[in-house]
Amino acid sequence: MQIQLFATYRDIVNAKTVDVPVTESMTTIKELLQSLINLFPAFQKELFLDETQLSLKPHVHIFVNGRNIIHLQGLNTPFTFKDEIALIPPVGGG
Repeated sequence: MQIQLFATYRDIVNAKTVDVPVTESMTTIKELLQSLINLFPAFQKELFLDETQLSLKPHVHIFVNGRNIIHLQGLNTPFTFKDEIALIPPVGGG
């Protein structure tokens, strides 16, 4: 499953996208992120507050088909193989 990456997340994989292995039993964004972390462990500290993976860091945005998961079911948001997934890190400006 291809995930689109933005800003500093691209630096972790040296690419704009990453192909993450998924199985048919994987149905939630949390499971997809665990597969991503298995490939690139640096995402653990970039995405989550702690190792329990229960809470995303503030201002980390994950989109499924252009919709932020905070407005869906959070980490329990379901996905399909046809969905577009995007990870956007915190950004600041002034």
